[in-house]
Amino acid sequence: MLKKGLWLVIYTALLAFLSVFIFFKIQERDLIIQLNNHNLSLDAFHVVLKQPLTLDEFEQKINQNKQLPSLQIHFQNRKNNITYFFGTGDFSVPPMISGSFFSANDFKSDVSILVVGKDWKNKLYTPKDQSYLEHQGHFYPVLGVMGDKYRSDLDKQIFVLPGSATRKKLLANNFRIIIDGKKQLTSQQLKHVLPLSKVNRLKSKQLFVSQGSWTVAHWAEALGLLLVLFGSLFGTSLWRIFARQRYREAHFLQKTASLFVFEEWRYYALFSVLGIVLGLIVGMITFNMYNYLLLLLFVGASFIVANVYLIIRLRALVKQEA
Repeated sequence: MLKKGLWLVIYTALLAFLSVFIFFKIQERDLIIQLNNHNLSLDAFHVVLKQPLTLDEFEQKINQNKQLPSLQIHFQNRKNNITYFFGTGDFSVPPMISGSFFSANDFKSDVSILVVGKDWKNKLYTPKDQSYLEHQGHFYPVLGVMGDKYRSDLDKQIFVLPGSATRKKLLANNFRIIIDGKKQLTSQQLKHVLPLSKVNRLKSKQLFVSQGSWTVAHWAEALGLLLVLFGSLFGTSLWRIFARQRYREAHFLQKTASLFVFEEWRYYALFSVLGIVLGLIVGMITFNMYNYLLLLLFVGASFIVANVYLIIRLRALVKQEA
């Protein structure tokens, strides 16, 4: 039986490996979408203030409320790639090539400091251990360089943490204000804290595609998952075809129909699990993923569907041969 099931081990291992690859591509695509949007998630909010507030006053209102989850707040300049940044708690940070992102202590700084995208790396002035970026005749210290192995709009961005005096002068109303929570955030929470005339989910063109229709943003990956599921069912059909001869042997040995179905399902399940585990291990070693939950749920669901389908087909075989 082991030799007869070896093909199934290899077959299911290939399907499991393909599943890992597809989910890796999904996460890769989602990461690029997020990086293209300043490292903001799909749940970020675009807000408009109904009364003038300086950046300092805006931040004070956020800090006075302890109920809000960890936030990153972007005050985006409408004319260039400069974004004034503010964060609370354990806010999400972008991938870094070198240096570090803003920390809690940096928000108390009296001097404006920067974190820049990797496209600015060659424009930095580094006399000793500290890098600087010249902007409008001034040299600003740079904490780190953002970026990833993928090309994205984040590479062109400059995140500025303005000094305390600057925060008291700049009006938040003059910027496009984006608020993103690391945990689930609602519009009611924001309205309770800030004087807002408008609060909407952030829907840039690219994000709208992903947010409005998952299958449009990931049509190739969705097709791949359907093929994997079809492949699992096709594997059970092959097992059922090979089981026809084994049923005749079992019938000759006077085994009951229930025992035949149970033994066929048991061996199929065993060889499938061996193949799935092998394929998952090789796939996880090959592709670096940050979350495996959806992958494991999909593989588990495919395994259950294939097993149920096999039992139905085996019972139909027994009735047909009876």
